[in-house]
Amino acid sequence: MTLRLRRTLPDATMFVPRFFERSPLFWPVLPAARVFEDHMDWPSVDTYGRVFRDAVAPVSFVPSTEPIRKRGEPIDPKALYDGRIVHAREVPTRPRSWHDFMNALVWATFPQAKLALHGRQHVAVAERVVPGATVLPNARTRELDILALIDEGGVILLATGNVRRSLVFGHALYEGMVLEQRATMARAVYVDGPETESELLAMTERELVAHADAALAAIVADRKNDLIVPDPSSRIGIATLVAELEALGSRQA
Repeated sequence: MTLRLRRTLPDATMFVPRFFERSPLFWPVLPAARVFEDHMDWPSVDTYGRVFRDAVAPVSFVPSTEPIRKRGEPIDPKALYDGRIVHAREVPTRPRSWHDFMNALVWATFPQAKLALHGRQHVAVAERVVPGATVLPNARTRELDILALIDEGGVILLATGNVRRSLVFGHALYEGMVLEQRATMARAVYVDGPETESELLAMTERELVAHADAALAAIVADRKNDLIVPDPSSRIGIATLVAELEALGSRQA
């Protein structure tokens, strides 16, 4: 009789020490992730702000709680998730959640893009709330769907000529890498790289992240910019990103 050993996948509630070693695609958020490299268990939410290291923190991470609203009380968009980020600079965060923990790492890595994205989402939500309304509209708009796709599963593609560099942005993609539940497809947002291919090839990882952050922020902030609208060609496989990394022989993908 042949025995087959079944591989055990990580428990979604269990902390994985040095989780960032599970995939080379973690390279953009690696500086923030290394803040917790010695942790054997979940850090508390009130320590997530350490991901910003020496930089000025654009937001703080606070334990997520359900907003207390009396029955029939009008909705205040400022009290909703995006509203709290925009007006209070607070990111409601669930403890012991890979999804929210990865979100903190992305905030530390792409702060301009995250602020622009949640600012745009806040405006898009607020303009749909009729004064005095006590419930939110049932369906999201196409704009909100697209923003959510980028926030959760976005990949920034810096391109100059025939050279490109790929940076994972969506925190759900990072979550999937830890739990080994990778999405087969992600959403790519194309941004212009430097003027020449040689300049792009010479950029350090830090320079690539800074360039991608500023470029994506500019795209997201402009509600008239059709680059925010994904088309079929913007779908990209995670396997493709891994192949690019292996071909380059570095973490610059």
